[in-house]
Amino acid sequence: MGCKVDLLQRFYDRVWVEGAIEEAGDFFNTEAEASGLMPELALSAQEFHDFVAALLEMLNVTSVKLEKTVEQGEWLSVMGSFEATLLATGQPIRGGGMLMARIVDGRIVEAFNCMDFLGLFEKLGLVPEHALALGMAGHRFK
Repeated sequence: MGCKVDLLQRFYDRVWVEGAIEEAGDFFNTEAEASGLMPELALSAQEFHDFVAALLEMLNVTSVKLEKTVEQGEWLSVMGSFEATLLATGQPIRGGGMLMARIVDGRIVEAFNCMDFLGLFEKLGLVPEHALALGMAGHRFK
């Protein structure tokens, strides 16, 4: 693995798997923002902290795997997956997503995320099963 991949794996292991949310800032440039986690919104460091904390109230992330990676200059692209347990039921789940990050001097300065949140929310019981198919068929959720 390259040093950018190693940095990102350490970030996921420490912050998401071990739950050391307060250490997330150690991996980011102070002015970095994470885009793509919420529509039309780039998250600041504090907002990212709150985002992770909210998800970890529902999940125990047991592993994050960086399956496909491409490094080019300052940029790292990743397709990854995670395994977790739903805290409410103990049910094991899997999920995945993609990330593009610019890393300078060992810190993330830009991050663009594309996660399957709809699939995750289905597994959490927050939206009905097959929500994407239902929405594509014109079903309106109430």
